[in-house]
Amino acid sequence: MTFPESNNFLALEPHLVARLKEALADQRPAVHVLTGAQLADIDEQKQLTPAMHVIHAGFRVRDARSDGRAAQLEHTWLIVAAVKSSREIRSGSAAREQAGALLARAGAALMGLRVPPCTQGPLILASAPGARYQAGFLYLPLAFTVVTVFAASET
Repeated sequence: MTFPESNNFLALEPHLVARLKEALADQRPAVHVLTGAQLADIDEQKQLTPAMHVIHAGFRVRDARSDGRAAQLEHTWLIVAAVKSSREIRSGSAAREQAGALLARAGAALMGLRVPPCTQGPLILASAPGARYQAGFLYLPLAFTVVTVFAASET
């Protein structure tokens, strides 16, 4: 892997998308797996649901070499179940049931996933933000952290 590729913060994204598509392939109705870029310009009321959103939520530096030429980074990825239910909108029970089941399958598929050379270890389940309810939609997130190495070029 060349330095620009190994330093690519989003190199893991297509692997996460592929793993989720595989894990959710038998779901009916079909579950859409979408990235942050695909969601950027979508009107909420027109979004595809049910869906799993794969979003890079930032990173923190875990350690850095004293010469500044390499650092170990811990990235956070959010995997968000997005569902809409016209049934029981007031209580949201149908949406909670669907989102919970989707997130259970997605989490099981991703826990411990290793994607060398993109990562230095497995995906680790982490604390996530709370659920968000909005206009009949429910967004229920899982968070994972994963370690990568960011390095200077060999010039």
